[in-house]
Amino acid sequence: MQRTLELSMPKELRSELGSITVHQLGALAFLPARGATMRQFADAIGITGAAATALADRMVKQGLVERRYNPEDRRAVWLAPTEQASTLLQRYRGWQKEAMASMLARLDDAQMLTFIEVLNVLMAQMDG
Repeated sequence: MQRTLELSMPKELRSELGSITVHQLGALAFLPARGATMRQFADAIGITGAAATALADRMVKQGLVERRYNPEDRRAVWLAPTEQASTLLQRYRGWQKEAMASMLARLDDAQMLTFIEVLNVLMAQMDG
């Protein structure tokens, strides 16, 4: 399903995303506009501190996030999305919603009920 969505992405949005990965977009989605500590960032996306640092390094180089330092405690590093990244993420999410709505609109009522049942089963298994 993800692949089908990616194939339907408009060329202009794909061009804007460039080398930004879906994983990076997902990480941006967990990053509040005001920013978060590196520990909060790592915990939110479920990776280690070292992996979060490596991901943050790549995202800083791409202009997606910026590191902020507390002048009172330089050990505390905050990561915040850039305005460009926030705008791009908003455009990507808008396209995702439209694409998903278009895919789901192709289902008849019986298929939609089956789809919802499958989602409920999967969610129950994840919670249990």
